[in-house]
Amino acid sequence: MSGSTPVIEKFEDGPVWTIGYLVYDVSTKEALVIDVPMWSAEKIYRRVKELGLSVKYIVATHGHWDHIGDMKKLKQLTGAAVCANPSDGWMMRDPNGMVIPPPERVEPCEAETPLVDGSELRVGNFRFKTIYTPGHSAGSICLYEEEAAILFTGDTLFAGSVGRVDLPTGSMEVISKSISEKLMTLPEDVRIFPGHGADSTLKRERTTNQFVQMMSAER
Repeated sequence: MSGSTPVIEKFEDGPVWTIGYLVYDVSTKEALVIDVPMWSAEKIYRRVKELGLSVKYIVATHGHWDHIGDMKKLKQLTGAAVCANPSDGWMMRDPNGMVIPPPERVEPCEAETPLVDGSELRVGNFRFKTIYTPGHSAGSICLYEEEAAILFTGDTLFAGSVGRVDLPTGSMEVISKSISEKLMTLPEDVRIFPGHGADSTLKRERTTNQFVQMMSAER
């Protein structure tokens, strides 16, 4: 490892202001994209070309349509491998059949690289470890780069809140366990980058997020 920090660029787009992340190693020009909101693929691709990057992976933190809305298009543009937890594969194969349908048709997108708890993606000098965090959906995951102390939390943990659990395969009991036992056991200086809203740190969420405090108290 180089001891440096990957560059993180945000792309907030789509009808519910979902955030996709372009994450790259300046020294090797290798990159991954975490979630691809509706209407964002061409914007991300223009930035990739501008920087001369090679996108190795496109990761879905979970299968809801607002996070994979333009994933198929970005896959076609970059040729990168699409990665996701298999438990949300059915959503990615039929994103238009959700309880809350998308405002326009979303192209189905198959994940060819399964990510389970402990799976690792190497991008340049960085290693992104998969943390399986079901609860918002059965296949929700987070990506953690330990040396850079950064964590991409999808819709599991937000600044000041946690993911909703009233959609198919959501569970308050399960997301509470994921957050309390898997995320809140990481170092407090870890920065979090969620699928919606502002960045934060685990320390800030431990001390100010009432949902997290309630979950920890119940365990």
